[in-house]
Amino acid sequence: MSFSSDCKDELIRIRVKNADQRLSQLSGLTFTSGGIRISRRPALFYHTENPGTAKHIASVALSLYDLDAVVEEKQVEHRRRPIYEVTLSGREIDRLLCDTGAMVQSENGIRLMTEIPACVNENEENRRAFLRGCFLGSGSCVDPKRGYHLEIIFRSRAVADAAVALMHGFLLPAKISVRNGDRFLVYLKEGDDVSGMLALIGASSSALALENVRVEKDMRNYINRTTNCESANLDKQVVASIRQRTAIEAIDKQIGLSSLPVSLQQAARLRIANPDASVQELADLAEIQKSGMYHRLDRLMKIAEGLEEE
Repeated sequence: MSFSSDCKDELIRIRVKNADQRLSQLSGLTFTSGGIRISRRPALFYHTENPGTAKHIASVALSLYDLDAVVEEKQVEHRRRPIYEVTLSGREIDRLLCDTGAMVQSENGIRLMTEIPACVNENEENRRAFLRGCFLGSGSCVDPKRGYHLEIIFRSRAVADAAVALMHGFLLPAKISVRNGDRFLVYLKEGDDVSGMLALIGASSSALALENVRVEKDMRNYINRTTNCESANLDKQVVASIRQRTAIEAIDKQIGLSSLPVSLQQAARLRIANPDASVQELADLAEIQKSGMYHRLDRLMKIAEGLEEE
């Protein structure tokens, strides 16, 4: 099972009692995965890769209208997985088409619509339901272990723009890109935005799973950064210790450590005796401040440099 399938399986388990919310969700499904067959009487069909979504579409439609519903599994050439087709027909199919915004009947006959129905914008829950239907119809979400990306495909630019406006109303910075000239992708790419969208449409468990992955990633990144920083500091400490001991050995060879002030003799002997110690650890052994030990080691380095120049 993919992460997208898990999200959709969670969404179809939501029981929506309000008829306007069910209609808004069905409208979102119609604009993303629906199509119209025009014959003596029109029929509405939906295509989906998720069998649970197919049954859900039929269930929602039959709860609102007096219809005939057929769900079929179909094998498609060049596709490994079958698709599921839901066909809705019957005495109230015209009303369903008009209510969902798929078409409108006028004096000039039937024309297809590209605007979401007015009921969607009546309240926040209807807008959430519409976006839920859009995701169920043609949405996908990358497994958060691989990255953060959620997208919904629309066949109408006007409907894509309307969906983006709805998402912006929920402070989700959705954008649109065009695929193959006639497909409009509404997408989110940041982890916060993707989890926010999932929570908004009701996939709370999926949103929580995404957040858990984000926390694990952040923790691993923090540990890696800390380890790299500590490793870099350790490398610097090793190099500094080697340079200091080389300088001390040069001083001892040329003029002897006993010729140095007592404080520098102490610092030199502590460094030779403790090659792996940090400056702070040497300072603790000498019972002085770190800055004092750093100053003494620096003086030893300068003395050795002076001897080299001579």
